[in-house]
Amino acid sequence: MKAKVKERDIVLKIAEKVLEEVLKAGYSESIVLIDKSKSVMVKIANNQPSVVQSWDETIATIYLVKNKRVAVVSFETSNIENIIKTVRKMLPEISFIEESEYYAPLPKPEATSVPFTMHRSIIKAFENPEKIVDDIISIALTYNVDKIAGMFKVNMGVRSLASSAGVSLAEEHGTYEYYIRVFKGEGSGQWSSAGRIFKEKNLAEATRIASEYATESSKLETVEPGVYDVILSPMVVGNLLNVIGRMASALNVDMGLSIFVGKKVNEKVFSNKLTLIDDPVNPESYGATSFDDEGLPTRRNIIIENGIFKTLLHNSKTAAKYGVKSTSNAGLIVPHPWSLELRSGELTLEELISEVKNGILVTNNWYTRMQNYVEGSFSTVTRDALFLIKDGRIVKAIRKLRITDKLLRIFSNIKEIGSRPYQIKWWEVETPVFTPYILVEKVHTTKHML
Repeated sequence: MKAKVKERDIVLKIAEKVLEEVLKAGYSESIVLIDKSKSVMVKIANNQPSVVQSWDETIATIYLVKNKRVAVVSFETSNIENIIKTVRKMLPEISFIEESEYYAPLPKPEATSVPFTMHRSIIKAFENPEKIVDDIISIALTYNVDKIAGMFKVNMGVRSLASSAGVSLAEEHGTYEYYIRVFKGEGSGQWSSAGRIFKEKNLAEATRIASEYATESSKLETVEPGVYDVILSPMVVGNLLNVIGRMASALNVDMGLSIFVGKKVNEKVFSNKLTLIDDPVNPESYGATSFDDEGLPTRRNIIIENGIFKTLLHNSKTAAKYGVKSTSNAGLIVPHPWSLELRSGELTLEELISEVKNGILVTNNWYTRMQNYVEGSFSTVTRDALFLIKDGRIVKAIRKLRITDKLLRIFSNIKEIGSRPYQIKWWEVETPVFTPYILVEKVHTTKHML
């Protein structure tokens, strides 16, 4: 335990030293964030661990202010002198930047919640990741599948922050991330798992789900695109809620990159079944943190409650412009969610399926692209197992379709929400999301062109 505290103190002292030198160089305000971490990753290919990689990195992110002119630099280095040289070199250049319309004085220190510490299960997983991967591959192979691919990664480190407003904070972080894709015949299935507390049973469950979807979709048939009632899996909901979460950023609203443009607090925007929360203080979340990038203590923020718009996500700068308090979602430039949660409903997956007369179960997606941010027009390609549902039961696996619709309509047409949340995090879901399956009525699909 003493070694952990010592490392946290060392990283914090680095941030404080850099801050001291930044202010000596002539900047009026500054925030220095130092994230020192080590990671190990096992890649899975051809039914076995293929590559084991490990690395150490130190990321310095520095917020610089001179005469209300603002700059942010971020780079990898373990050398304090290199950091100082970089910020000194920028001092003459910052005078050419226009004064920021979002400038606001840095927030003063506030009483913070207890900093997060690393869970012992993460330390144990870091020590022997290959054994963990061997065990989960064995589970997939019991399904007599053709091929397995995926990745298991563990990260441990310390994040520290020092600001000219007097904030001085540090906390440990330790996370795991896992996704697996399984192939059988024409079919495939994928699932993911992530968090701050490692449980091998979660990886085993993700492996079983991916394997079952692969085997159940090994023979595919073609169906005509059209309007269907659609069950979206947590993999898909997580992807779409990442888009919604980014759109809840006050800066993205100001830039016209959001469906919340023109929306007022307490205005109904979605189905009354939908409650969306940003919860960075959940101790099991991959995205958990006790302080934001300005050093303010984080807290749960309800973005949407029973379909009613409740708040945008703010840092101190957007909050000053809007005349509100920061929601502790800095982002030195762009406020953002830390860890999203869709409040669960009451139905199991089987019960959701029984509600569908003519519809589709979508287990995964990718290539989500916006055509119009304010209208929420988007398209996304279904990926991996896709099933046709008739009269309350799955009748066959089908080939890819493209969902082409509007976010406002999708989330307004929620008929039911499942009872079991999963924590989803992979490359199409950058912000972790706790979400169950959902049933959406009247979703528009089109043909997927290869």
